[in-house]
Amino acid sequence: MILVVDDDKPITELMHRILRDMGYRVETAYDGESAWEHLRDPDCRGMILDMRMPGINGAELLLLMQAEGIEVPVIITTAFVDFEEDELKEFVNVRKLILKPFDPDEIVTAVREHFGAAAPRAVPAP
Repeated sequence: MILVVDDDKPITELMHRILRDMGYRVETAYDGESAWEHLRDPDCRGMILDMRMPGINGAELLLLMQAEGIEVPVIITTAFVDFEEDELKEFVNVRKLILKPFDPDEIVTAVREHFGAAAPRAVPAP
C-alpha cells in the first residue's frame, strides 16, 4: 500500500489515480493526524507527503516517524522552496523531493525507483 498525504484534494485524487493505474493499493489522508493512523499498517510500502498542511505538518510527521522507528520510505511534494533537499537528509526516510507543480511522470518514476514494483493483483478463479 502507498499512502498519499496532502491537504489539496485534487492533487491527492490525481496521485491516487496514477498509483492505482500503476497497480498499487492506495490510501489517502488529508492531514498528518489521519496519515499517522495509516502508517501503522504493516502493508504500507511508501508515502508521498506534502510538507505544508494544517495540524500535524509534513516535517512533524517525519519527526514522529523517526521517534517511533517507522521506516517507511517517503517522497516529499511541496510548492514551497523554503528548504532544500539537503536539509531533508536529517530525515532518514526521505528519498526524494518533488516540487509542485509536478509532471505525473515524475511521480511514476520516483515511485518505481523508491517504492518498488506494485504487487501483482490476484486473478479471480474461473
